[in-house]
Amino acid sequence: MYQREHFHDKRKPNIRLNRTAVLIMAVLLLLGAAVGSTVAFLIDKTAPVENSFEYAKVSCEVTENFTNNKKDNVRVKNTGTTDAYIRATYVVNWVDAQGNIVASEPAGYKYTLTANLNNSWTKGSDGYFYYTSPIAPGDSTQGSLLTCTVTYPDNPEYTLSVEVLAEAIQSTPDNAVQEAWGVSISQGSVTAYSGN
Repeated sequence: MYQREHFHDKRKPNIRLNRTAVLIMAVLLLLGAAVGSTVAFLIDKTAPVENSFEYAKVSCEVTENFTNNKKDNVRVKNTGTTDAYIRATYVVNWVDAQGNIVASEPAGYKYTLTANLNNSWTKGSDGYFYYTSPIAPGDSTQGSLLTCTVTYPDNPEYTLSVEVLAEAIQSTPDNAVQEAWGVSISQGSVTAYSGN
């Protein structure tokens, strides 16, 4: 009646099944503990990092001295956040007391304007003066772009307006400057104006 072999054969697979289940459960428990402690460490020890990206700003301003009917020390300052090439031009007008532009130089009035071209400034055929090297943020061009002296008669009715207009463009990549302004760039310097 009692068949030992039959009973023994049925129990043997169950023991193996139970051992396998226990082994799988132990491995899963160890993995869960490892993953849980790693996540807890990362959450507890990692501070958030804020990345803020800003576009480069390109801008400039003209600075100058005007004393005793003489304008000099005309420079252009890079007020942007990236290195920039600078170009400038000027507009000269005689103006009456109401601010109206006079078509020609009034009698008895005279001015002398000299562009101070040197190794730093070069004149393009487009009427602009190009500063040959890029200017770092906060820095200014070296040497005065121009000097202007005015001679007025007694009791002048007109004044001379010399407006210096400047532009800045990011210095990299070179082809951005070349395409926008029609200049040649060689080894980080404006070398020639080819027209645009």
